[in-house]
Amino acid sequence: MKVKDSPYIFRASEAELVEESATLKMKEAQMADGMTVRYQERSPGGAPDGPWCETGHSAYIVSGRLRYEFPDHEVEIGPGDIVHIPAGYAHRHRPQAIGDEPVKYFITEFS
Repeated sequence: MKVKDSPYIFRASEAELVEESATLKMKEAQMADGMTVRYQERSPGGAPDGPWCETGHSAYIVSGRLRYEFPDHEVEIGPGDIVHIPAGYAHRHRPQAIGDEPVKYFITEFS
C-alpha cells in the first residue's frame, strides 16, 4: 500500500528554499522523533566571522567545498565527505564555503 503522507518522509522536493542570509539558503524539516534535517546551499564569499555554533551536526557534502573552523584547527571537506561534529562548547565551529561554487549539503541534528 502506497501512502503519500507519513511521519517518516520529508518531501524536500516540494519545500521552499528559504534565504536565511546573503550566503545561506535552506530547506528544513522537523521529524517526528525530534531530529532536524536540513538541505543547505552556502555561497562563497561569506566569512566565518559569525557566532560560533555549538549544535552537533552530521553533514554530507553533495557538491562544492566547505571549511569548518574550530578554535584549534580547520578542516576542508568536499563532495562525498561526511563530517560529524558533536554538540557542545568544546566542539564549537563556523562553516565557510570555499572555492567558486556554492556548497550543497545535508545536515542532521538530533535533540
